[in-house]
Amino acid sequence: MKNLFGLLIILATLSGCVRESDGIKKLDAFGDRYIESVRGGGVPVHAQPPVDTVLYMTAVEFPEGYDWRRDTSFGEVQGRLVLYRESLRILEVPAGPGYPASLDPDLHHFFDGHIYTEYCTADETVIGKDGKTLFSYPGRELLCGLLVEGDDVYTLGRSRSGKGFSLRRNGEELFSRPDGGIAAHFSANPSYLSGALYRDRGHMYFSYWRPLEEGSEIKLWYVVEDGIESRVDVPDGRMYDIRIRDGTPDYSLIKTSAIAVYTYLEDAWKDVVAVSKEGRLTVYSPLWPTSHYIDRQVLFLSFRNACLSGHRLYIAMNPIAEGERPFLWRDGEMLYDIDVNGFITEVSLVAEQHPAGDKDDGAVGIATDFH
Repeated sequence: MKNLFGLLIILATLSGCVRESDGIKKLDAFGDRYIESVRGGGVPVHAQPPVDTVLYMTAVEFPEGYDWRRDTSFGEVQGRLVLYRESLRILEVPAGPGYPASLDPDLHHFFDGHIYTEYCTADETVIGKDGKTLFSYPGRELLCGLLVEGDDVYTLGRSRSGKGFSLRRNGEELFSRPDGGIAAHFSANPSYLSGALYRDRGHMYFSYWRPLEEGSEIKLWYVVEDGIESRVDVPDGRMYDIRIRDGTPDYSLIKTSAIAVYTYLEDAWKDVVAVSKEGRLTVYSPLWPTSHYIDRQVLFLSFRNACLSGHRLYIAMNPIAEGERPFLWRDGEMLYDIDVNGFITEVSLVAEQHPAGDKDDGAVGIATDFH
């Protein structure tokens, strides 16, 4: 299994950006006012007060007796999206048929203590927060990126028809292309928790491609910085996740494999989780002289099922074996299990401020108002 490190393919080819004259003008929406937070959103640049690190988990819950392992479509059953703070259940969002929230694990996202949902009607996209609708806009889109900065929610969504995308702030269009495509999906890269939309040195970025002409297989690639697009050259015609890292273009080849490999970085510390197609995990960490193999089948949905904080690796384990419940694993030990008929979709460590004397009363919020 040591050879799994050879599966990590990172192309760090550098390419200059040439400004095109047809980009849109800079918008006030892209002011250099924010820095990245733990979960990829933004916080004011001014000095921050002392914070605590708090563990959050999101989960999909089904009615007792429903076997979600056998029916993975979840099309005809109602359930809940659940938010845990440490091991305490603090929020439940009704989801499934009849609700503007889906049980599909790809259609809800955790940011800074909240659950954001995406849902499509026959002709529009609806974005929600903790079970309440924030805004909606025309067209059926699938989110590739989400940034939450103060009262502003930025979404980068690609059309479910397969062509076109839009960047929006609180539902208002800022940038769009009718024939373009976003190469990176929401959970493509552990270094970018906000998906294909992100900030680097205070500037907002994403990349996209579009065909040279109608029906052409030749792709033209662009990086959009604060609403202005720049053409970039790629080595060949394959698909890339193009990012701006510390002001420099970085190219990562998008590749599928029978083994998914996720790299978690914290300063010079690096943990690697390799997931076989059968759902068995192999963990590489500086804590151990050799790899750590976990001999049980689990549902590992994406890199969001694990996180690294303080050089400690947390993994949300979702056993495939019937009758077993999810649990939280940390550096080889089980911290606690979760009493839910379902699976954990994300585990996250968040730095947050708690006013002096503020105590959690243990209440569970149940969101029922989607209007």
